[in-house]
Amino acid sequence: MTDLLLELVTAYGLIILAGTVFMAALGAPLPGTVLLVLSGAFAAGGDMDPIMVVLTGFTAAIAGDMAGYFIGFKGGEWLKEKLGRTPLGKHVNKADVFMDKWGGVGVFLSRWLVAPIGPTLNYVAGIGQFDWRRFMLWDVLGEVVWVGLYVGIGMLFSASALALVDLIASASWMILGALGMYFMGKRLMIVARKAKA
Repeated sequence: MTDLLLELVTAYGLIILAGTVFMAALGAPLPGTVLLVLSGAFAAGGDMDPIMVVLTGFTAAIAGDMAGYFIGFKGGEWLKEKLGRTPLGKHVNKADVFMDKWGGVGVFLSRWLVAPIGPTLNYVAGIGQFDWRRFMLWDVLGEVVWVGLYVGIGMLFSASALALVDLIASASWMILGALGMYFMGKRLMIVARKAKA
């Protein structure tokens, strides 16, 4: 998969980056983070313009996030019910809990720290009628961090970008798993206290 990505990014660069990041923001299982790191590595080697890489990644991420938000906003509870019956159902529930607890800060964190729930959170924020201006503000701040961080990592560690991509993917899932365990443990404690009483 990584070899194919390298060939495609070398040949079509910014178009592939924009399409992949946009579709990943909508929830497609595409490696947006991987492409940002690789594009950063290519920019460090002079094969891509670093400013265009950052602008393309940022614009595509915001466009995808806002599209997901407005799909959720228009689809409402019907969409939430439909998503709940798909493999995304577990992510919908996690995103719902995360959004209730963290609000706008949750949107910010889901862009770069717990990125696997980011696309689902876009829909959940729309379904929950979260104010779109607040969503946009936190989304922009989070995407600045996400794009800047991963393009910067790619540029800084361009010689070992592929090994770094695997590490980044693993770390995101570990953080998401730890958050899931925290919320589940908290919920279990509440249930145990109620059962005792």
